[in-house]
Amino acid sequence: MGYVLTTAIGVLVVAIVAGAMFVRKENRTTEAPPGGALRRAIRRVAAGDRCRCGGTVRSTSSQSGDLLGCTACNRWWTMDGRRIIQR
Repeated sequence: MGYVLTTAIGVLVVAIVAGAMFVRKENRTTEAPPGGALRRAIRRVAAGDRCRCGGTVRSTSSQSGDLLGCTACNRWWTMDGRRIIQR
């Protein structure tokens, strides 16, 4: 009779541990994307948008192709909205 009781308690403990692990897995929050993905998720610019300085983003054409430029400052973007950093 002792072996049956010990086995029943063992099965009960295993079931409780498995249930706790399942609940923990289901309640886990999703992980944030890596830092690079967060930076890429920043809103891209398009022609007609407002610039940080208050100017308007307009489409221009140059030797290197079509670009977006601000009317009030010297910021430039590619046509897909990525910022061009001039060094």
